[in-house]
Parts: sequence; structure tokens; C-alpha cells
Amino acid sequence: MKLQAATSGAASLTLQRSLLSSSTGSTPDMPPPPSTAFFLSYPLWMSATFSFFIGFTIGILLFFLWWSVVRLSRFVVHRRTLSRILAEEQAPANAATVFSPMLRHPDTIPFFQHLQHEGLPFLAQIIGRGGCGEVYKAEIFVENRTIPVAIKKIDHLAATGAASVCQEESELLNIHTRQVRSEILTVGRMRHPSLLPLLAHVPKPDCHYLLYEYMPNGSLHDVLKQRSLQWPVRYKIALGIAAGLEYLHMVHRPQVIHRDLKPANILLDCNLNARIGDFGLAKVVHEMMSGTVASNNVAGTLGYIAPEYYQTMTCTAKCDIYSFGVILAVLVTGRFPSDQFFQATDEMCIVGWLRNVLRSADPAAAIDGRLMGKGFEEQMLLVLKVAYFCTYDDPAERPNSRDVKLMLSQIKPY
Repeated sequence: MKLQAATSGAASLTLQRSLLSSSTGSTPDMPPPPSTAFFLSYPLWMSATFSFFIGFTIGILLFFLWWSVVRLSRFVVHRRTLSRILAEEQAPANAATVFSPMLRHPDTIPFFQHLQHEGLPFLAQIIGRGGCGEVYKAEIFVENRTIPVAIKKIDHLAATGAASVCQEESELLNIHTRQVRSEILTVGRMRHPSLLPLLAHVPKPDCHYLLYEYMPNGSLHDVLKQRSLQWPVRYKIALGIAAGLEYLHMVHRPQVIHRDLKPANILLDCNLNARIGDFGLAKVVHEMMSGTVASNNVAGTLGYIAPEYYQTMTCTAKCDIYSFGVILAVLVTGRFPSDQFFQATDEMCIVGWLRNVLRSADPAAAIDGRLMGKGFEEQMLLVLKVAYFCTYDDPAERPNSRDVKLMLSQIKPY
């Protein structure tokens, strides 16, 4: 009886504990919840920290490995390019240099041999004349297709009396020839949709032949003189010139200063896209030159030359910006700096006249009358303001080519 009573008492006690634990939601056999000290003493956080450190270290090592591989590949490409450039620069002075892959075809060898030994082809026709020489149109036959090219002939200034020059003048002439060849090679390697690519350079004792892509619509100067371009087309041309300038000044290394930017040197392809051409006066600015080019005389075209170039005989990229501002004014006003119209004004120049008109009560009077009434007046006035910024007298206040392109791209042509 006593054993049964004890057993029943123990069973009831166990039942009471079970009921108590079920009502409180806890089990008496479970340990109490861990404290902060217990968590810190547990090695799990040390394992997590160690794992994170190992992963971070491996990531850093992989990044440096990837970076080293990229640098090594770039170094190899740079060495190969440098070797090719040095080979081209050390080539004989009378050797032709072909920059375009499409003209390195075996079918073009007879054309270059004839050009180098006998001169221009018989069927070449003059399509223009400039300060450096004539421009001809010719055709090259490659694999049963015809490639039209423009050939610019530049007379060699030292061809006459080369035997009578003294040794010092001869050495200076050789230095100048090497510089010209280096600049031709630099321009020949430039590739951009807004630049007229140089396809080949063929030197002769009395002249140089420069082969370019043939532009069927000619120059911007001729098109504006002969045709009435609508504003969206003119705006597209302005954007194309700005993109080309940004490449020359900001992207390409070494920097290239055109020095003769004007509508006559802006060529138009079959779709009226702008191509900056005629780099005959362009100068390559190496890093040691601090972005300036000094000269003994002013190069360029009257009306497009920056005022500081006259004063200091030093040309910078901001001189190209000034010339581009004048081109923008020509695109909107339809007037050229050489027009007789400006001879009757107080300013006698397009830049001074534009400033006065924009400050007047009727700035729209500067817009080309053929463009009025088409709904683009607001956009054209904004472009004239950009031209105003580009033609500041102080070059430090002019925007750079990248800022100019950004300002123009934010103007909606429609």
C-alpha cells in the first residue's frame, strides 16, 4: 500500500510538472537562454571573422592578379605598337606609309608605285585648291570595286636649291622633315567618326601626296554658300565638329591642336556628317610642352584666329575653341567673317557684331533669315550663346571641348 501510494504520489508530481511546463511554454530540462558573455565566449564569432578575413584576402589577391594580367597585356600591346611606330618613323624618307587596311591590298601596289615614281594618275581631276596645294579626285581599284580617294598634293618647300644650303640649314631641314613626318604618322593613326582619316602618305623629292577618304558633299563652306541647309542639319554638323574636337583635345594622346579650324576644313560625307580635315597646320602637343605650341608666325585664317595668338605667338587648345565659336556663329547667322556685311558695321568682325546683337533687345536679328519661322529660334539662340562663350577674349574663361560638346548636346534641335 505504501509503495503504491508513493508511486501514485510521484506520478502526480510528474503530471503536475508536465502541466506546469506546458502552461508556461518552457521545458525544465532546457538550459536558460544564453547571455552576452556566453555568446562572446563561444568561438562561432571568431570563426565567422576568420572566414571573412580569409575571403577578403583571397579577393584582394585575385584582384591584384587580374590587374597584373591586364597591365601586362597592355604593356605587350604598347610595346608592339611602339615598335611599329618606331619602325615607321625610322623608315626611309621616300617610303610610302599606308594607314588604311583596305589600301594594303596587293591590288593597290601598282597605284602607289605609279604615284611615287610618275605622279598623279592621268584621270585625276582637280576638286579644290588650298594654301598648301591642289586636291585631286582619283579612283583605286581593289578586288573589282572602285574606291574614290582625295589626293592632296603638298609642294616641298625645300626642293629648290637643296644643294646650295649650308650644313646648319640642312640639319634644321632634316629636323623639320622628321617633325613633319612624325606629325603625319600621328594624324594617320587617329580614327574617329568626326575626323577625316588619312589613308596614306606618299613622299616625293618635290612634293608630298596625302590620300584621304573622298567626301562627296565637299566642304561646309561650299555647302553653306551654295545650298540652304535646314537647322537640324546644321545642328548635327555642329555636334560632329564638337565631338571631333573633344577627341583631339581630351581623348587622343598626345594632344593635337588643329590651328586652322574653319568651314573650308570641315568636310561633309554623303549623309552630311561633319569630318574635321586638313591637318596641314596641326601640331602635336606632347606632355612636356604644357599644352602650348610656340611659332614664329601666326598660322590660320583671318577671322577664325584667337586674339591671344596674335599677342603671344603661342597656340593652345583654347585657340581651337575660339575658332569653333566662330564656326557656330557662321552656322546660325549664315554669314562668314570675310563677308562685306561686317565692313559696314562698327565692330568690323563677326565676333564683335554677334556680341552686340545678343546684348540688344532683339537677339534673334542675328539668325539667318532663311531659318526664321521654322520653330527653331530658341535652339539657335542657345547655340549663339555657346558661340559667345567660346569667343571670350580671355582664353581661361572659354570652356574646353568636352564642356562645349556637353552644352550643345543638351540643346534639343526639334
